[in-house]
Amino acid sequence: MYTQHFRLTELPFSIAPNPRYLYLSPQHREALAHLLYGIGVGGGFVVLTGEVGTGKTTLCRALLDQLPEDVDIALIFNPRLNSRELLAGICDELHIPYTGPRASLKQLIDALNQYLLDSHARGRRVIALIDEAQNLRFDVLEQVRLLTNLETNQTKLLQIILVGQPELNQILDRPNLRQLSQRITARYHLNPLSLSETRDYIGHRMNVASGSDQVFTWPAIRAIHHKARGIPRLINLISDRALLGAYTLGKNRVSGRVAWRAARELTSPARREQGRRLTGLLALLLATLAGALYLNAIPNPLSWAFLQPPLIAKTPSTEPATEARQAAGNSPSLQAEPDAGPPAADTLPPPPAGDPGLVQSPPSQAPEFSAWIAYSKKTQANAVRRLLSQWSLKLPDSSTDPCELAAVQGFRCQPMQSSWIQVKKLNLPAVLEFVLPSGVKRYAVVTRLRDEQVELAVEDASATFNAHAMLPYWTGNAMVVWKSGEADQKTLKPGSDAPLVAWVRRQLKVAVPSEGESHYDDTLKAKVIEFQESRGLKPDGIIGTLTLLSLQTADRTAGIPRLTPATP
Repeated sequence: MYTQHFRLTELPFSIAPNPRYLYLSPQHREALAHLLYGIGVGGGFVVLTGEVGTGKTTLCRALLDQLPEDVDIALIFNPRLNSRELLAGICDELHIPYTGPRASLKQLIDALNQYLLDSHARGRRVIALIDEAQNLRFDVLEQVRLLTNLETNQTKLLQIILVGQPELNQILDRPNLRQLSQRITARYHLNPLSLSETRDYIGHRMNVASGSDQVFTWPAIRAIHHKARGIPRLINLISDRALLGAYTLGKNRVSGRVAWRAARELTSPARREQGRRLTGLLALLLATLAGALYLNAIPNPLSWAFLQPPLIAKTPSTEPATEARQAAGNSPSLQAEPDAGPPAADTLPPPPAGDPGLVQSPPSQAPEFSAWIAYSKKTQANAVRRLLSQWSLKLPDSSTDPCELAAVQGFRCQPMQSSWIQVKKLNLPAVLEFVLPSGVKRYAVVTRLRDEQVELAVEDASATFNAHAMLPYWTGNAMVVWKSGEADQKTLKPGSDAPLVAWVRRQLKVAVPSEGESHYDDTLKAKVIEFQESRGLKPDGIIGTLTLLSLQTADRTAGIPRLTPATP
């Protein structure tokens, strides 16, 4: 309804888990680093907890995109199962055959153990991720623990990731589960977003929907953060209702008053009645104590210093309130503030170099990367110039749009929202966008890959880091460069007739049909889908820019820089 009014291409605050709207706050990136580190260590349990709506599922999606290529994963989203049903679910996810629906617990364990041994022999690792794990019964948790006993003399064959609400930590701390608790190699608890993270979260979703990140005024953001308590799902609901309210009033920006009203409309009648009763009780208490003070019935030392804590509305964490006062010029009133836009990200205090609290796992790598990337204050244009130098293009340092200058020489810049697996399989140098915990963006060029070691460059400086230390700071935004030619074409779909189809057919070694080599037939479509799957691309059979770029790099054409050297 309001999309045209705010010039949006789609609804920006849908609660559907659309990966295009993925926003990883600094603490989400830290949690992701813990999960990747726990997986890298191998064996045992990795535990992720958080309140409802704090983004645990979003984080799991990001984890799946960044898993190493030698990992197979079984996803269990319905934990209300008995032990046999849980094992059958894991076997189904891993495509492990077993003897019918009545297979015994022993038969399922034997089949799983044989699969794990075969995977280990092929150099692959297996992970089972169980969501809503706080609903697992004790006997099922005990069976899950026993699964980690499947091992060789050198390594555990199965790793378990448990994702759940805060009650999961309480369950795992019980004395009768101490054997499982001692096997936890990494654990992280997600807290609600801070005020600055809420601002960035709302701005990110508005930008993805092709809107302006200035639609929500600063008082509106503060109101949404306060009423949503920093929980992303509630932020979505209130922001969506606030946009609708602003549209109804004919306003181009969401004010603090509109945001408060939207949040109040989403509050259940029972909670509103409870709030009114609490307000009445506090007013009665205030009147009683004021009268007592007036009659000198209460000693002065208690006086108003005693009354202030219950009367000042605070969020569960004092950090957002402190940030709100700093951003609003220490103004104590939310509604009295003018509708000003949020402050620039660069006004936030930068993190101290080498702060071990940024990413604790692995401790020897993540702080080193964060300090290195924070020290680099080069713009995106600097990084693009460094990327173009990989193609032997030298551009003047004064150029503010190096891509435009590169186009004159027959090169194109291709921005993309990608996963790490896609970047590795595309095998081209790329500019990566990183976000510091302060919200400030930094850019670097990935120039070489060797196993999980990533060489990054900024201008004339370069350094090598483990991918696990770098990925938690990566936004998923990247840019590659390609030569105008085969890739400089429109998207091709099955049934198309174009000269480019003949080139694709030659690259994939597909026979020419009776309609001619320039016709995109079903045989070529099947081969294109197979190629897309092998490159981590969406297997839809549509030949777009990324598919063509992957075909170019697979061709090992001379003159194309690559992240990994050619194999004989």
